[in-house]
Amino acid sequence: MKLINPTGKKTIQMKENESVDIWLEDFETGSRDFKLIVELLGDNAECHVHGRVQTVGLDQKVWNISQKFKGLSQKGSVTVHGVAEDKSFLDIAGGAILEQTSVDADVNISEKIILLGQGKGKLLPILRVETDKVKTASHGASIAPVEDEKLLFFASRGVSKKSAEKIIKTGFLK
Repeated sequence: MKLINPTGKKTIQMKENESVDIWLEDFETGSRDFKLIVELLGDNAECHVHGRVQTVGLDQKVWNISQKFKGLSQKGSVTVHGVAEDKSFLDIAGGAILEQTSVDADVNISEKIILLGQGKGKLLPILRVETDKVKTASHGASIAPVEDEKLLFFASRGVSKKSAEKIIKTGFLK
């Protein structure tokens, strides 16, 4: 399933033995809010969310992605990469809730933002575990500006700062 420039709220319910990869992409200008809730209801349900987003100018984008694990041997992940440029703001909250009925869930939340210019970002990887019966559960986040050393490397090869930032951004978002 692929969602381009998502807005509003979307809820997906996963039944027994269902599997889905959800691809989220937002590279267009404009401010947007998006909320995705995935409920893994059936045993052996699997959902992986892959997101790529950028903000430019004065845009503000907010993504809230949540997976709720309620059954046996479920797998899920949220992996989002974002770029905040100029004076824009990017807010990503990816999370998972392993409810008491969850047994042997395998969960990973990973969020990363790079900053260009005066761009700002906020990440909130949330992992709430309400059961003792977990296979694996991990979460992590990082926000960082593009390192001056990387730009210097490109400059030493005759690549302008603007072109270098575009190359770095494109590679990061792939």
